[in-house]
Formats: sequence, structure tokens, C-alpha cells
Amino acid sequence: MRFLRTVFTLNFLYIVLIAAQIAAIIFLCLYVPSVIPLAAAYAGTFLLSGLTAAVLLVRCGSSEAKCAWFLPIAAIPVAGAVIYLIATAGKKKYGTLKVRANALSPEGACANSVCGTCEAGYDFAVYFKDGAKLFNRLFFEMEKAKNSIYIEFFIVSAGSVFDRFVAALRQAKANGATVKMLIDGVGSAFKLRRKDVNRLKEAGAEVKVFRRITPFPRSRLNFRDHRKIITIDGKVAFTGGVNLADEYANIASPYGAWKDTGVAVYGAAAKIFEGMFLAMWLGEYQTEFSGGGKAICLPYCDNPACKGYCEDAYVRAISAAERRVHIMTPYFCVTEKLAGALEFAARRGVDVKIILPHIPDKRYAFELSKACAHTLEPAGVKFFEYTPGFMHAKALICDDRVFLGSYNMDFRSMRQNFECGVAFGKELCEETEADFEECLSLSQPLTEGRISPAKRFSRLILKLFAPLM
Repeated sequence: MRFLRTVFTLNFLYIVLIAAQIAAIIFLCLYVPSVIPLAAAYAGTFLLSGLTAAVLLVRCGSSEAKCAWFLPIAAIPVAGAVIYLIATAGKKKYGTLKVRANALSPEGACANSVCGTCEAGYDFAVYFKDGAKLFNRLFFEMEKAKNSIYIEFFIVSAGSVFDRFVAALRQAKANGATVKMLIDGVGSAFKLRRKDVNRLKEAGAEVKVFRRITPFPRSRLNFRDHRKIITIDGKVAFTGGVNLADEYANIASPYGAWKDTGVAVYGAAAKIFEGMFLAMWLGEYQTEFSGGGKAICLPYCDNPACKGYCEDAYVRAISAAERRVHIMTPYFCVTEKLAGALEFAARRGVDVKIILPHIPDKRYAFELSKACAHTLEPAGVKFFEYTPGFMHAKALICDDRVFLGSYNMDFRSMRQNFECGVAFGKELCEETEADFEECLSLSQPLTEGRISPAKRFSRLILKLFAPLM
């Protein structure tokens, strides 16, 4: 058993690969003198790998991602180096937001310096515990729009929800509102036909596709716009996990009951979300902000070309928690920093509970989530499966604070996607906590029997490449 545990480790895999390549070099150089030119070429490939590894080492980025890239660079020297250089070449600054504001708190100043947002007042906020309720409120507000509607979705798919959306756009156009819509080219690929895009345009929307799939895809396709933002007249902003498709309203149910969440923020804070959209629409955006409100929230966003904000904000909130850390997420594969914060919170006696799907939409992601959960359970972190179906909600509750938005608890959301979110205080937190407890009552503990060697190995590979997925 000790031998098997050793075999199923990343270090053992690295050692085997390095030993195999060293043996190949020795064989070529000592025992095949007639092919010295070939040996020289082989040595050249390793020089290329060495240079690529050096570039990888000095570049900014997480140690997890660097380790994941090192394996293909070492295992397939030329191809691995070429894949790495191509896959990371398109990571340039885009969607940069800068909101100029005065009298910021330390937390607001941090958000302002990292992601360009700031604390903002709001009059009231509405929490939605399912997509159907969010769509009802959204379409109601869209039909009243007078000046502008800005829309940003990862997935837009034809269906009943899309038809209602187009009807609301037509009413907004009749009111004289300007409509701009940004759709991710990867998330909506093969879900939205040309005639559907034409319907959007006929309804009055100016439509852009963010990094569409082409016959010659570029590396920057890896950096996706996963945000969900709708702002109306600069007075209300919607965000959360809900995309524009039937399954989010439980009209279609490919994975059982679809659980999702969202929030509508009314007041000055909506202008910050409007700024996030315009930064993506224009490439960069700067604005002044001054506005009051009855309460304070903190909108934030992330950009793959810049230092991430959400991950550090989560770590700080989890590390400061004294009573509870409750999470709803469809995918769970966190960085070492987040894993360490969750583990330490559980060991301090904080109630750490995480609800995952019972019916997954991606089997490999579910296996990866269970593998990561397995490493944290001994510390006292409790995992549950939402038995009615698919848990797509995205919420982090830390004592009397809640973070809502488009972020999943995985590497892609924290490091490779354009994302957005908003942090609220006690009132919205208690509403989200009540929803969490309701979901918990419908969930079962995540348990596993004996894990076969084949599954152990597959999970090892998944964990190895998780930072790149």
C-alpha cells in the first residue's frame, strides 16, 4: 500500500519522466555513435525545452500552473515548448477598468488598485434563489428601459428564455433605449445560430462576439468572458451565475433540477457594473464615481492579464471567519492558497461546508472536485452533494459577509477568465444563508467507497492539469 501511495504522486511521475529522458540521451550519445548528428538534434530539443522552462519560471503566475506546464514541456520537448509558447502568447491587457473615487476604505482602495473598482452605495438589492425569478425581474426592468441596456453573457442559447429576452429588447427599443450586447464566442458556440443573432439585431441590439471561434483559432481563446452582467439605465445591475438559456430557468433539465443564484443591485453601484461592461466593450474604460446610497457593497472583477483580486479577497474573508464558511459551487478545484485557508478555518473550529452538484454537467470536473475534496476532508471541511440535480450557484458566505457573482471555485475562474462579483453585508448574507440551508436540507454528504487504482491514476492526471483546464 505504501508503494502504491508513492506511485500515485506527482513527484514520482516527474522522476520517471526525467529518468526516461536522461536514459534516452545517454543511450544516443554512448551506444549509437553513428547517429551523433541525431543525438545533437535531440540535445537541441532539450535546449529548447530548457529555455522554455526558464521563460516559464521567470513569468508571473501561480506555482500550480507552472508545475502543470512543466510536465508537457519536459515530456514532449519540442511539441510541449511550442504548445506552451502558443497557449500563453495571447495574454495581453484587455478590458481594463479604472474608477476614480475618493475616500476609499483600505478594502476599497485594494480593489481599486487591483481591479479598478471601488466600494459603492446602493439603495436596495434583490437576491434570487433561482433563474426563473431572476429572468422575470430582468425582463420587467428591461421593458421599462429608457436610455441604455448593456448585456454581457458567457452563454446565450436559443429557446423560450431567449424569445422572452428578444421581446423585452423590442420594447426597450420602442422606448428609445440603446442596447449593446457582448457574447462570449466559446461559451455560446453552437448554441446561437446566425439567424438568432439577426433577431437580436432586428430587436435593436448592437451585438459583439468576444473572441469567436475561427478556422484558425488563436491562443487567446483560452481566456474567456465568463461574466454575467446586465445594467439598465445605469440604475440597476444584475449579476450571478445565470446565463441566457432555458436550463437556467429549469425549462430544460439536462441534469435534473438546476440550482442557481443571482442578485439585482439598485442605485449608484450599478454604474460600477456598467463600467465593467464598457471596459470589455471598448477594451479599456475610465470613469469618475461619486454616489450615495442606503448601504455599501463592493463590486469587483478579474482580468486574466492582471493580478487577480477575487482569490485574495476569498482567502482574506475565509481566514478572518470565526463562525461559518458556507460555499455553493458547481466546480471545486482551488489553489493552494484557498485550500490552505479553508483547511485552517476548519481546524480553528469554523463551520466549513461546501455544496457540490450530485448530477454533474462535466464528468471530469466532478471527479476533480471529489479528488480535491478528499484532500480537505481530514481537516474537517464538510462536502455535500445537491441531490435534486446540478448545483450551479456561486456563493461564498463568511460570517456576515457574502460574495456573489460569476466565479466558480476553480483555477479557470480565478486565473484565466474575465469574471465579476459583488460583496454584501449582513442583510443579503442572511438571505443567501437561508438559501444555503435549504439546499443543505436537500443534500447528502459526499461519500466514496473504495477508489480503484485506475480512478486514482485518472484523478492524479486531472489534478496535475487542473490549472490549465
